[in-house]
Amino acid sequence: MNDIHTETLGWHLIGWDGDEQASHITDLNRVEILRIRDLFPGRDDDFLETAVYAVPPALYSAMQSAIPHLEFREGLEYQIGGFLLSV
Repeated sequence: MNDIHTETLGWHLIGWDGDEQASHITDLNRVEILRIRDLFPGRDDDFLETAVYAVPPALYSAMQSAIPHLEFREGLEYQIGGFLLSV
């Protein structure tokens, strides 16, 4: 496990359009990340915090089952990743 304090982290699920613009952004919290992190077996970190991970359409249903408020919009390519919150 990385020596990361997850209280200082936030996460975004970002949908990118064809012009590489962030068209749809959903904030996620630590509890939600814990629900979905195992859907990304190739991850290098425990909390999806040190890289950006592609979210293929095959994962949409499983992610929505774990986090019901998630929405995926047609025509966008999604990624998920963590960032440090300003403190």
